[in-house]
Amino acid sequence: MKLVVLRNNLKTGLDTVGRAVGANLNLPILGNILVKAESNQIRFSATNLEMAITKTIYGKIIEDGVTTVPYSVLSNIISNLVSERVNIETKHNNLLITTDSYEATLQSTPDNEFPIIPKLKESKELIKLNSTTLKDAINKVIVAAGISDLRPEISGVLLIGEQSVIKLVATDSFRLAEARIVKNQFTNTFEQGVKAIIPLKTTQEALRVIKDDEEVTIRIDNGQILFQTSDTEVVSRLIDGKFPDYEAIVPKSVDTEILVGRDEFAGAVKLTGSFTSKVSDVRIKIKDKKAVEIYSSDISLGENNYLIPAKITGEPMELAFNWRYLLDGTKTVAGKQIILGLNNNNKPALIKSPGDTSCFYVLMPIRQ
Repeated sequence: MKLVVLRNNLKTGLDTVGRAVGANLNLPILGNILVKAESNQIRFSATNLEMAITKTIYGKIIEDGVTTVPYSVLSNIISNLVSERVNIETKHNNLLITTDSYEATLQSTPDNEFPIIPKLKESKELIKLNSTTLKDAINKVIVAAGISDLRPEISGVLLIGEQSVIKLVATDSFRLAEARIVKNQFTNTFEQGVKAIIPLKTTQEALRVIKDDEEVTIRIDNGQILFQTSDTEVVSRLIDGKFPDYEAIVPKSVDTEILVGRDEFAGAVKLTGSFTSKVSDVRIKIKDKKAVEIYSSDISLGENNYLIPAKITGEPMELAFNWRYLLDGTKTVAGKQIILGLNNNNKPALIKSPGDTSCFYVLMPIRQ
């Protein structure tokens, strides 16, 4: 392998695949990345055996070739180079990196020792959509995803692909978020629809490495999922399990509905949250139809309350919520106002945006 490439292009490729590099004392090859040069394309690949990321960059390929090298050392070299033009060459099981003023020899490992990067078959069944649309929907739900070894099915994001809608759902059993992408924003050729649980880390890395406003193709096959753009691929195992029947807990009606400014409500929750007890609870009190009170106290700190103008319909009530979870709910919906739907008897509360059915957030109150 022999090539000439710009430093910025190298850094982009390395930064993209870096988060998929594995750390395994029993399998040190996972600390390497695969470098393949062919037809003026340079492909970097990394894997931790659960997920793999591949990034394609461009350069001048003098000789095709493939090798693997330690990611951390190569990334550190490229990040600290001053010269823009970098020469890379393989020779006698080494990778030679040279510029006008720098030279390094990095020990490489044959590519046949590197784990095979899964390839999903080029089937007709796929989903295509704009990356910005997909990333916006993922951002709205991942805050509610759980991390559980005992219940791996909640440690990810549920993707439901139907002909008329794509749903993304996440829950940690205390709260739940759903975002919807409507029909005119995607193409879905799965004849029977598709349902898959994507690991949380995979969705987070897809957010990080996929650029805005480009076409993303999603393929699902044999327990694996692939996110593919013109120059980036993220492939991952799916979570094997049954996602909770979440629709059964989404409130169909509420006893009390509060229409309030989103930013002011979020600020009040954050402010009163500084006085919360060990269970991080704030109390929402409704005494009349024109204002809502947010209150918190701690025996060792004191107490505080915040009164916010609001339009309220329904019965007076008082409920306690985890203030961080409540604040997260305000971030999942768009618009200047939010609707907070409350139910007595410790039933789930609902947060949504007026006139917007594309997303909602469900939160369980704290039992008092």
